[in-house]
Amino acid sequence: MKDFNTYLKEIGEVGYVESIITSVFYVNGLPGAKLNELILAENGQIGIVQGILPELIEVMLFQGEGLTHNMKVARTNEIFEMPVSEDYLGRIISPFGTVLDDQGPIKGTFVNYPIDPKAPGINARSRVNTPMETGLMAVDMQVPIGKGQRELILGDQKTGKTTFAIQAIANEVRAGAVCVYVSIGKKKSDLKFVQKSLQEMDVLKSTVIISASASDQAPLIYLSPFAGLSGAEFFRDRGQEVLVVFDDLTTHAKFYRETSLISRRTPGRQSYPGDIFHLHARLVERAGNIKLQNGKVVAITLLPIAETLEGDLAGYIQTNLMAMTDGHVFFDIAEAKKGRHPAVSFTLSVSRVGNQTKTPLERELTGLITEKLTAYRKAEEVSRFGVELTTQTLQALDSGEKLIALFDQESQIVIPKPLQLVYLGLFFGGAWNRKTSKEVRVEKIRLFGEYLTGRFGNLPVEAKLSNSLKELVTRVTSFFKIGEKVGTS
Repeated sequence: MKDFNTYLKEIGEVGYVESIITSVFYVNGLPGAKLNELILAENGQIGIVQGILPELIEVMLFQGEGLTHNMKVARTNEIFEMPVSEDYLGRIISPFGTVLDDQGPIKGTFVNYPIDPKAPGINARSRVNTPMETGLMAVDMQVPIGKGQRELILGDQKTGKTTFAIQAIANEVRAGAVCVYVSIGKKKSDLKFVQKSLQEMDVLKSTVIISASASDQAPLIYLSPFAGLSGAEFFRDRGQEVLVVFDDLTTHAKFYRETSLISRRTPGRQSYPGDIFHLHARLVERAGNIKLQNGKVVAITLLPIAETLEGDLAGYIQTNLMAMTDGHVFFDIAEAKKGRHPAVSFTLSVSRVGNQTKTPLERELTGLITEKLTAYRKAEEVSRFGVELTTQTLQALDSGEKLIALFDQESQIVIPKPLQLVYLGLFFGGAWNRKTSKEVRVEKIRLFGEYLTGRFGNLPVEAKLSNSLKELVTRVTSFFKIGEKVGTS
């Protein structure tokens, strides 16, 4: 930025601070000010125009201290833009592009991107038709996500939402994508956990972490998801697929509410400002499959996280986000208390556009899995009455427990789609009919190790190319010679 006196000479307007309310201040004497324009105080503090009143402008303060009444303020005639660079990969930065890690300054070439541009129109978008594999079997098989989809992640604290996001990032990076993780008002210890997890999975080098911690000013936290999408658009325009994670938007809404109340805006439901829906919609609509000028279609896939309280899906912010996204994955606290990971509720999760990315085989598998899990839930309810169980009920319990054992997945373990299909081919082929659910868990881990060593040969490819469950089962059972190696009949 230029110095204060230069802006005064160039613009010809000088403003004065009228009043200050924590992170918001009001200025008179700047009639030409525009929304989202950067404002510079004579002591070096920076703000952005958030509202234009009849005699005053409302400015959100992002950084600095020492602002006083009647202090001179200058317009910059510059709409706030985020400096972005390919050298952000593997780094932790602020929404301003300031380095927050200990790896030294970023010396690459920077390009300024608008912080809040108009979202691409309908003609610039393309249909979601390519699957985005998360590496989490429960999601890939039952709640599939497509590239360019906006899939909301819901759940209480400590139910595995962030862990799932980390697994999705790891799988996307290995598939050649770039990822942007936005930490919104989180504790620094939480950010350290994410950084460490990505390092251990060797995917941090292809991930940008944008952080505004809980100790930062509310306007900076408000800005963080906008900055995250600006970074994503930078990589998208260079032809790279991008996965963006917002962790989380309920915290973002709370800090925006704080700023709005300080600004004395009329509060609405639960004291949130009336434009909270529009605010989040502006963010969500920037994601999708976008046609570039060269005709190439590149996806920004968005996984916004929202926190629930005691499993309540009817919260104001949560329902707003559910209305503007393409589905949601719900992490149920009740499932988490049972020790299940991931704690995904199949009955309360939905993917409104992800199903169109499925192959005929995957559609068939989803239907059968849903059928078996539904029967299991019913059998589970019956078993609680202490009555003598029928053979059919016992079979439903046994089959459901084994299926859940298959879906259980340790954190930081990413299971590729071909291996997921091999597992299901063994399950539906009867390979584990005589095994307990505990034995299935052990067998699953053993087979995962063999897969990593290349023991399966071309089987994973053949499994993925199967057009029906019958074809999948034939290929899998033939490879393993069911009854000899896997051990059933």
